[in-house]
Amino acid sequence: MKKFYNRKNELALLNKHFNYAKNNLITEVMMGRRRIGKTELVKKYIGNKRKSLYFYVTKKSSQIILDDFAAVLKEKFDFLPEKIISWEDFFNIIFALSKTERIIIIFDEFQNFQYVEKSVFSILQKKIDEYKNTAKAHLLLIGSIQTLMEKIFKQKEPLYGRIDNFIYLKPFDFSEIANISYDHKVKELEKIFDFYAIFNGVAKYYDLLEKFNLFGAKTEKMIEELIISKDTPLYKEGENLLIEEFGNDYERYFDILFCLSCGKTKISEIANIMQLPTTTISKYLSVLINNYKLIERKTPLERKNSRDSRYYLKDIFLRFWFRYVYKNYNKIEIGALKPVLEDFKQTFSGHKGMIFEELVREILFKKIINNNIVPCNPKNISGYWDKKIEIDIYGEDKKNVLIGEIKLSAKAVNKQLVDKIEEFANQQKKQVFKVVVSFDKIMDKRIVKLLKELGYYVFEFKDLVL
Repeated sequence: MKKFYNRKNELALLNKHFNYAKNNLITEVMMGRRRIGKTELVKKYIGNKRKSLYFYVTKKSSQIILDDFAAVLKEKFDFLPEKIISWEDFFNIIFALSKTERIIIIFDEFQNFQYVEKSVFSILQKKIDEYKNTAKAHLLLIGSIQTLMEKIFKQKEPLYGRIDNFIYLKPFDFSEIANISYDHKVKELEKIFDFYAIFNGVAKYYDLLEKFNLFGAKTEKMIEELIISKDTPLYKEGENLLIEEFGNDYERYFDILFCLSCGKTKISEIANIMQLPTTTISKYLSVLINNYKLIERKTPLERKNSRDSRYYLKDIFLRFWFRYVYKNYNKIEIGALKPVLEDFKQTFSGHKGMIFEELVREILFKKIINNNIVPCNPKNISGYWDKKIEIDIYGEDKKNVLIGEIKLSAKAVNKQLVDKIEEFANQQKKQVFKVVVSFDKIMDKRIVKLLKELGYYVFEFKDLVL
């Protein structure tokens, strides 16, 4: 995308830390999944006027990288030596330069030093300690592989305690995706939500939509051109994002993520599909939660210690990739796209349904807290389920409870749904506020009348996002 979107808060923070660097060394780490827009943010931050050094850490040999970095230095400071023979000399040079003028020093894909030259971490730690009060520098270390990045800075590692701030770059939110879509002449809310349900808020994917002129294309053509055909830009994206993270055990992790992408959210369901003991699945899920931070465990809000847990893949694009690409590798490899696209047409609405629920809960919570659209002040909004009932919206404060349902299709808001909510409402011991959210306007006049009589707060999706 030619236009730079959002990131106002992160940009302001980087600029503030650059101002602090006029007096001393400021060290900062930026992490985020690949394609999220870290490098573009840094380019915007550097601008055209500032003295900056940008080093991209590849997986070449240590001396070749030093030679590459020496060339970068030589472009900016022609009085420096052509050859740098040690990392100690390299860091001495860049920090010495920052004694006389303020410099931004950036290492992109910093985690690759783990493969190339681990001694860099100890050397850099020593130089940070040595120059922290004399260097006028903003040192920014950027990384994509979260497990490696967190390992580099954890306790007992050389760089532990040497970082002033951590930035975790998140995907664009729905409102920013809508802004991007409007700029590309897409104003239909359904199409914008399709973008969200496939690409989430990952900046690079919208850049690809623009590059291949696909913003105005039908959703089926869009995914065929970018994702589910062999040799398309995102066909191997799941592998590219995760294999390096998972290492040799990636196939088992991939199978678990595939199960989650298909809506198998219980340990027992995953264990049955994979023909493994639940204890084994539980161990893998724990690693995916705590180490890789790819999935989350949810329980009914009022029963936090419930064993009735469900597990969800957090990355929306990966949900799509596992559901429609990983599942269909064999068909895609031989060019049999017709059954893959047919599967997509039949199941995409259901795939979107769960994503829609999550998005609405998030937006509804913000709207209630910030705009008081329902006179209740819940600490959180989640789903509720037990052996008898499942409710999409559940939240409570000291005096009130908020309950309700979220439906992608307004036709699904019917008498049976209202009866279910009413049954659950009658079980509550606090004052109840009832909510129904649908993507489109409810056209059934009888249902609209019933909801009004029963005091429901009824929202279309556009009421929450526009």
